[in-house]
Amino acid sequence: MESPPQVRKIMDQIHGRVSDAMRRARREASSDSCYVPQHDEDSHFCHDAFGVVAVADGVGGRRAQGVDAAAFSRGLMENTFSEVATSELGKPVCPYKILERVYRRTAALGTPMASTSIIVSLAGMDKVLRVLRWAYVGDSGFAVFRGGKMLRRFQPQQWYFNCPFQLCVGNGITKVSDAALGQMAIEEGDVLVVASDGLFDNVSDFSLENLVRSTMLLGFTPEEVAGIMSFQAYVASKDPKTDSPFSIASREQGQARTGGKVDDITIVVAFIEIWIGQSQQLLQTWLL
Repeated sequence: MESPPQVRKIMDQIHGRVSDAMRRARREASSDSCYVPQHDEDSHFCHDAFGVVAVADGVGGRRAQGVDAAAFSRGLMENTFSEVATSELGKPVCPYKILERVYRRTAALGTPMASTSIIVSLAGMDKVLRVLRWAYVGDSGFAVFRGGKMLRRFQPQQWYFNCPFQLCVGNGITKVSDAALGQMAIEEGDVLVVASDGLFDNVSDFSLENLVRSTMLLGFTPEEVAGIMSFQAYVASKDPKTDSPFSIASREQGQARTGGKVDDITIVVAFIEIWIGQSQQLLQTWLL
């Protein structure tokens, strides 16, 4: 099976570099991403200077009717980027307040269709306190790994199987106030993964633990880890015989199904390290 170009690029970077990676010193806090479009309805960005990661997944239920299922997810992410980029640097970002404001801005434009969304932020990134905060609607989510073990994982919001909570224009059933909110203390060396359901529907938690553990031992970068995860999810999504998390959940609902779920795959990986002063924060920004 031929890999998508986004994944091939990252795998080419990794090839032949294992020994060098094992000798490489650890980096400062950093994040990077990989996006494999199969419907091209996801959107995301990560901003290390503000410690914010966001992912949105356009709901493709009306794709067959000729509606652009990506419009709302892209609108959410464009407005989220604008809100974050114009915030006061160094001031903690509240994911829920950002989600509330960007939903109003996106809905006011009459953007069609609907989207799931997640925003996570890192606050107090110093030697005293480091806190991960989140707000999400639907089945785009996150997982935190510590020492190669999954420490925390989101719980998808669904009205019923394969029908996630979703934000949309007008009087939708789901409101921003339905968002799942929370926070947790994080430590140096933790790994944060924020992704659309294209990852979680195709790769098990056990496999993600193994992948994080092995790539951290080899000293891979966030971009490389995201690329490897994307490759594993992509292969599973195309395999009609694999026993994916999506097929297992389908059978629990009485549907005889095997195989992966063909879907967009968006993955952002962040390594949590101590930031020693604002001058050493990475100022790179991605908006896709």
